[in-house]
Amino acid sequence: MCDQVLRGKPWNKYIQRTRQRDVSSRFPLCFPSCVRRFNGGSVYSVGCALGGKLGHGTRTDEKYPRLIEQFRTLNIQPIVVAASAWYAVVVGKDGRVCTWGWGRYGCLGHGNEECEYVPKVVEALSSVKAVYVATGDYSTFIVSRKGDVYSFGCGESSSLGHNTTIEANVLSPDQVTSLQSMNEKVSGKFYAFGAGDKGQLGSELVAQESERGTPERVEIDLS
Repeated sequence: MCDQVLRGKPWNKYIQRTRQRDVSSRFPLCFPSCVRRFNGGSVYSVGCALGGKLGHGTRTDEKYPRLIEQFRTLNIQPIVVAASAWYAVVVGKDGRVCTWGWGRYGCLGHGNEECEYVPKVVEALSSVKAVYVATGDYSTFIVSRKGDVYSFGCGESSSLGHNTTIEANVLSPDQVTSLQSMNEKVSGKFYAFGAGDKGQLGSELVAQESERGTPERVEIDLS
């Protein structure tokens, strides 16, 4: 919804028109925070700053969109942004990955569960050229230029795809090897794993099962 509210409206001009009004009425569905990238690689955030998830180095809420300056310091040009309710991830043009915000369950990939108040490069992915990122509540997925998939964070309900019966949290990026073995076959196809007790995997589970630890193909026409 943040994209729908702000699409095509550069924030510096948009702010000038809204400073005299209650900004909450202009961002009714952006709670607790909103992170948005604009052409040219600039990233702005606004809203609740708990855990440092706005990326400005503080826990101070922002009523108006504010530029995240840390990317200039890191010399990173963001090309992909993903944000959950608690943290955010950026993929840079050079393939580096930055995360910040709440670090619970290791969702930031820095090897711990600490909060990060400004974007920090995920050093464990230093040899990986990332091109895409997706986030869950506390789980993060990175896709590399080679097509490899890495995941980290909350391991509940086999949601990270590592095919383990132990629902352990993953504090640093770990490759989803089952997808690597299928790498030449997965193009244009849809795979799902994790909790499936509500039918969210798009296919039936074996009797007595409530989740799937290994990615399996879902029969759907994506053409």
